[in-house]
Amino acid sequence: MTRTAKKDLERHYLDRVKAMLPGFPGGTVQPHEEPDFLVNLGGGVLGIEITELHRDPDGQLLPLQAREARRDDVIEAARALHDRAGHPPVDCQVHLKDVTMHRDRVQPLAAAIAEIVAANIPADGELVRFVEPTWRTVAGFPDEVDYVRVARYDGLTESFFGGAGHTWLQPLALGDVQRALDAKEGTFDAYRRSCDEAWLVIAIDGHRMSTWFDDPDQVRAAVFKTRFARVFVLRNFNGTLLELKTAWP
Repeated sequence: MTRTAKKDLERHYLDRVKAMLPGFPGGTVQPHEEPDFLVNLGGGVLGIEITELHRDPDGQLLPLQAREARRDDVIEAARALHDRAGHPPVDCQVHLKDVTMHRDRVQPLAAAIAEIVAANIPADGELVRFVEPTWRTVAGFPDEVDYVRVARYDGLTESFFGGAGHTWLQPLALGDVQRALDAKEGTFDAYRRSCDEAWLVIAIDGHRMSTWFDDPDQVRAAVFKTRFARVFVLRNFNGTLLELKTAWP
């Protein structure tokens, strides 16, 4: 993710918090670093840090968010190859297995996917083709690919390549939240050099499956150790904001 895209995502999360939190302080919001945003309150400055919470490593060589990013690289490279070859615009969904993939595998796998797509562009009058490994096709099918769906729609002016996926949900646990708090503790003093009070927003259920958690019932009654004045869990799927109970010894 580019720096600009990361800042845009952080601003999206902040805007959701502003819309859901009654009494969100008025004032000019300025992008910043350490913390991510400053709110000029006239008589003081509020700092707001935004962080996405990802699941703990699951035993693979790359954590889930890194595997998702690598799959995105493959699919984007396949789209670029498709377009450069001058093929008609298509809507393509690629389901890649959730396995650790070395970066050297990105371009060869993208080329193989682009070849599968090119060979299965629906003909005029045909809407979609679904391609998966069978005894007829398995020899030319990459091991990492479960299936490829290729569609053509009237009026489609550019190609869209996306990655389908699936995952299991785990409850948001006390340790998950404390892990997010501990990760920010080392830079808390830097935040306070720019503001009078610092808040933390922990975003879950975001654009990466690694941020998907089940209901946070476990954390509602808990008290978390932190120096942040207020801490919130932003759930993006159902649009809810949970303020956590906090204390500092």
